[in-house]
Amino acid sequence: MGWTAEQSKILSIIPHFTGAFSFIGSSSIIIMILRDRRKKLSKPYYRLLFAMCVFDIFASVALGLSTWPIPEGSPGVYDPKGTVGTCSAQAFFIQANIASPVYNFMLSVYFLLRVKYGMNENQIGRRAEPIMHVITVIFGLGTSFLCLGLSLFNDSTLWCWVNASPKGCDQSYANNGETDCERGDNAEIYRWAIFFGPLWACIIGCMVIMIIIFMSVRKQENKLKKYQFKPRRESESSNAGDEEFERKKKEEERRRHAQSRQVAWQGLRFVGVFYLTWAFATVNRLLQLVNGGSYFWLMCLHTIFVPMQGFFNFLVYIYPRFKARKRAGVRSHHVGATIRRISITSQIRRWNSVEETNVESPPVLAEKSNDGGDEENGAAVAGEGSKVEDTWEENEAVTLPVKSVSLMKGSFDGETTHMST
Repeated sequence: MGWTAEQSKILSIIPHFTGAFSFIGSSSIIIMILRDRRKKLSKPYYRLLFAMCVFDIFASVALGLSTWPIPEGSPGVYDPKGTVGTCSAQAFFIQANIASPVYNFMLSVYFLLRVKYGMNENQIGRRAEPIMHVITVIFGLGTSFLCLGLSLFNDSTLWCWVNASPKGCDQSYANNGETDCERGDNAEIYRWAIFFGPLWACIIGCMVIMIIIFMSVRKQENKLKKYQFKPRRESESSNAGDEEFERKKKEEERRRHAQSRQVAWQGLRFVGVFYLTWAFATVNRLLQLVNGGSYFWLMCLHTIFVPMQGFFNFLVYIYPRFKARKRAGVRSHHVGATIRRISITSQIRRWNSVEETNVESPPVLAEKSNDGGDEENGAAVAGEGSKVEDTWEENEAVTLPVKSVSLMKGSFDGETTHMST
């Protein structure tokens, strides 16, 4: 490739860190799923994600090893320490990681079945999920064993993968059927047939599916708006039961629409991470195929993003939970003040109703005072007051730090009191 010793060193060191990040990210997803495995592993979404992370963990370790498994003494490689066997082992797991893009595509299919076709978890689990796993696992492991049998795994500068050996040898597809390669003849064809071709088929497929999903969500939005603002005809029955049925139907439509939007956006985030991971690698390989070389900055981006998919998937996985907790934090910050406002308002209304009752009572009490004296009058007032207090505590059995309210002036003196009259 013509890199300087310093450039080769940088390209060798980067995957050690990015591969570690990806390993931590995928491992974290698996741990979070296993902590609640009875609930989560009963759903196709989590099973698909779990399987994708398993493949990514092995690939993260393989990519994180960088140039170490490359046979010792390989020209133009920084710090190779391996053998042909270690090189083949590393390349086996890197090639098997084609399962990760395929699982990304399968997740998009899952989101499509949920949003557009309205299939539930059980239906997807019975009808579609087994096929998804069979196709993905067989393709990932099958292509790895195929390359292993054809001796296609060799030094590929950044790590071991599908390549001809020695580098730069004449491959038979471009040399009228003749080759001087010791290993990996026609490796360029196999690269595109078993990896970059399927990779970009998955990328384009995910793009098409996301367009279909968001068109479906948009259609649901328009239907919901039309249904929500549809004027009621005079001839339609205004029966209370019919109105209740219509209300519940609208609530169900809104709930389904909100769920569809959440599913669609989560699917888009996974696809975005998918694109980010493989965009630079694909451009890099295209330049190598056309020009026989690439640019150092592009190689750096290649080594940064390809091993990082597990970490990016982890960020997407926890984003809905992070967003929900953030909203809950904002709500909890205001919930105390809201409860206090509601309690004070309710208290004032109840006290005002008591005040109106007491305004009408003096003539009666005066008559009792003339007939029976002040003690009977006081007992009547005390009894009425205790009745109101008992009613309040029965309905609002909560003691909150509220400010005392003057019934006549509505002033606040900052005390913490029970609601009494």
